[in-house]
Amino acid sequence: MPDAAPRRRCGLQADGTVTRGLAAISAGLAAAAALAGCGGGGGNESAVCANGEGALGRTAFVFVEAPRSGERVLNGFRVSGCSSTFESNVTWRLRARDGHVLATGFTQGGSDVPGPFAFTVDYPIGARQVGHLAVSAPRVTTEGFPPVRNVIPLVLEP
Repeated sequence: MPDAAPRRRCGLQADGTVTRGLAAISAGLAAAAALAGCGGGGGNESAVCANGEGALGRTAFVFVEAPRSGERVLNGFRVSGCSSTFESNVTWRLRARDGHVLATGFTQGGSDVPGPFAFTVDYPIGARQVGHLAVSAPRVTTEGFPPVRNVIPLVLEP
């Protein structure tokens, strides 16, 4: 089952409320600027999913916005980004310094059009260490390019 972490889409706020009617109109240009990054499908509060120039069309990708490489994270940290993958699937795996899997899961992002994804990672460790978070698109065929895979080194805090 996909992670139930709140995701931001056009008009849907992180707290689950929907901005519409006079509230959206009164926000004026700020609201228009926030919605401009929606890229013709799922939205994101940053421009990473924007596809106005078409560069993200008809290609599979997974961009991880946060956390960044080398960032110190605590148990329960949040991962966010943008993707366009087969059936919207985004898989992830967190490995400890010695290579064993601390946590694994999947969520959904964009499919035919770029869309945001977010999930929370809970992990059990006893001491600070460098771990690796792999976020990827699942392999669905042996033809064409290899599946997209991002590996982000992180400092895991207990």
